Parts: sequence; C-alpha cells; structure tokens
Amino acid sequence: MIKNLKKMKNLSYIILCVGLVFSSCAEEDTRGINRSDSEAPSPISNPVVTNRPGGAKIEYKIPKDDDLLYVQAQYELASGEIEVRKSSIFKNYVIVEGLREAETSKEVKLQAVDRSGNMSEPVTVDISPETAPIDILFETIELLGDFGGVRMNYDNSNLLNAEIQLHVRDSVSGLMTYNQSVFISNDQFDFHVFRPFESTDSMEVGVQIIDRWDNVTELKTAMVKPLKEEQIPLSSYADIVLEGDQIAAFTWELFYLYDASVGGKGYHTGQSEPGHIVPPYVEPYHMFTLDLKKPRVLSRFKFWQRQGSRWAYNHGNPKSFEIWGVDELPADNGASMENNGWVLLVPDGKTIKPSGLPPGTNSAEDVAAAAAGHELAVVDRTPVRYVRFVCFESWSGGKFFHLMELNAWGGSD
Repeated sequence: MIKNLKKMKNLSYIILCVGLVFSSCAEEDTRGINRSDSEAPSPISNPVVTNRPGGAKIEYKIPKDDDLLYVQAQYELASGEIEVRKSSIFKNYVIVEGLREAETSKEVKLQAVDRSGNMSEPVTVDISPETAPIDILFETIELLGDFGGVRMNYDNSNLLNAEIQLHVRDSVSGLMTYNQSVFISNDQFDFHVFRPFESTDSMEVGVQIIDRWDNVTELKTAMVKPLKEEQIPLSSYADIVLEGDQIAAFTWELFYLYDASVGGKGYHTGQSEPGHIVPPYVEPYHMFTLDLKKPRVLSRFKFWQRQGSRWAYNHGNPKSFEIWGVDELPADNGASMENNGWVLLVPDGKTIKPSGLPPGTNSAEDVAAAAAGHELAVVDRTPVRYVRFVCFESWSGGKFFHLMELNAWGGSD
C-alpha cells in the first residue's frame, strides 16, 4: 500500500514537471521575436544612394524592432513589372538591379518587414542608374565573318546573364528574322561563332541582347562573309612524340585519336607517371602531340571523352587543359613552348558537366553531352602543323588522362 502511494506520488511529480515544461514552452512561443502581431515596424532611416551600372546600392540605418525580418526595395522595371529586392537585417544595404540608364531619376520604395509580415511606412529615395550592363555589353559587340559562320566578339566583364539572339536578313522577304541564340553568364569567353553558314556572298546579320529582367537592346547589324570551313581529313593526321610528351599506356595509342571511332580504344597515359615540365609551365603535366603533315589555319577542335555512364566526367577524362600549335618544330623538339614559335590555340579549356553532380554520378544529360563531344574554338589563327594537347587535371583529380577522338576544322586546302 505504502509502495503504491510512493509510486503515485512519483508519477504525479513527473506529470507536474512535464506540464511545467510544456507551459514554459507555450509562454516562450508568445514572447519576443516569435510573437504574432499587427504592429508595423519602424521605417529605415538615413538612406544613402550610390549609383551603379543598371541600378544602385542603397545603405540605411536599420530600425531596432526586435522582430524585424528584412528590408525590401520596390521599383518598376522598364517592362512595367514591379521588382522587389530583399535584404536581411544582417546587412545595412540593398542592391537594386535590372534598370537602364534614364534621363530622369528612378523612384525606389524602401520598407522594413517584421516576422508577422507587417510593413513599415515607406521611405522613398531617387536613384540615377549608370549605363546598364546590357548596354555596356552591347557596345562591345563586333560581328565578323568566320570559318563556317558568324563570329561575335564581346566583353562580358560585368558577368551579365543574358541571351544574345542572331538575326539574318531574309533574301526573299527582306526582313531580319531570328536564326539562333547563345546564352552567356560569365567572362570565361570573349567570342562566340554562330554556325553553320555556308561560304557565300556578304550577308546582313544582327544581334540583340535580352537580360533576365526582360530588357532588350536594339539590333546591332553588320555585313559579314562566312568563310569556307572543312574538317581536316583524318588521313592528314600522323603520330609524333616530342620531348615532354607522354608515352601511351595500356596499348591505347595515339592513332586511335583519329580512327573515326569513339568506342573501343583511345589514347591513355600511365596513371603512375609524374609527367614532364615543359615551359611556360612550372609543374609537370601529361601531354601529346599530333602532326597534321602541313601548316593549316584551324578554326576549332572537337574531342570525345571515354564513353558510358561509368566513365563520363570521371576517371581520366580531361577536366582542364590547353591546346598549343606550331608550324615548324623548334630545335629543342618540344622541350619548351616559350618564345620559340608555339601559339596558344585553346586557352583555359574546360569540360563543364551539365548536371554539376560529383564524379561517378551522371545524369542522362551528362552522358548525352559526353557522347556529343566537346567543341573548342581556336582563338589564334596562326597556321600550325603540330598540335599539342596539355592536360592539367582529369576528373579523377590526377594528371593522367584518356581521350577517344580528337578532330580539327579549318580553312580548306
């Protein structure tokens, strides 16, 4: 009986403690920053505007309300849509973007917002955006005829995300009609070649830029003449091993790179080989050289990784690399590529994995991109006979690498 009373007292004590805990939690939920109310926060104060290309940076003093969540800037875009930019309370500024330079100032409404969704009285500031990134980019564009297409030179130093549309004058209707697009987002490249166009008389083309805020430029037009481009015949390739080149391993030889097959074997370097230091590089890399039998003006390369979901963007497939060329072999037979006639044909080459997944995991899009091959534009049009591929890193993180096929295009013989 006494034991049962003790058990009942202990149980009552536990229930009381649990009840106090829940009661305490319930009270805490209604206090401080977690409360729900209809009281608007105080507005921001002391706004300071620094105009920028296509917008402004607006600094301010944040109100001291304990449940403040963020500050928002609201303004109208050229399209008529209302843009809202938000900035957390851990920053004392908000960035306004997407505007074009205008003759009159632009109004921006700033409001503090709390955790209950209440909004402060607005504080209005006027900004005067500088020349927008889309217009800066537009001014840098140059259109030229190129091998098999239309070359567009540009400078995207502002890292604008944009679509650039190519339009071509229709010979029948006389109208400029849409042909194709390229999407840019960084400054890794400074030109793009729109293909394919047959060698023809001069034709009128134009480009137009659209950014992510639906700002649209006018057409920049030019008369261009595409040049005749042909694939270098595979019969024109020959093996050659220069000083610094890596000896093939696993019976995957150089000649497999121009056998018109992306299956079976390709070229493979030894996984335990350290590579060679060939200036201008100051650390060892794996590389190989092909002989095109005579000097040629090259326009682009295309290479294929080792195929299949197991290998794509994995193991020894090249991740970062460069391609060099020279018309005559220097006396050192390739021991250096510095100040002796070698030119950099493809600088800062990279294979970009569409999915962004880690090596060993591939999406269907990854496998398809590897199967389609990777096209590399040639930036230096000096005639070259010898082509040297230098691999900095494979997708394994190592220096060894493998390729299935390497083809080149350029001017006709």
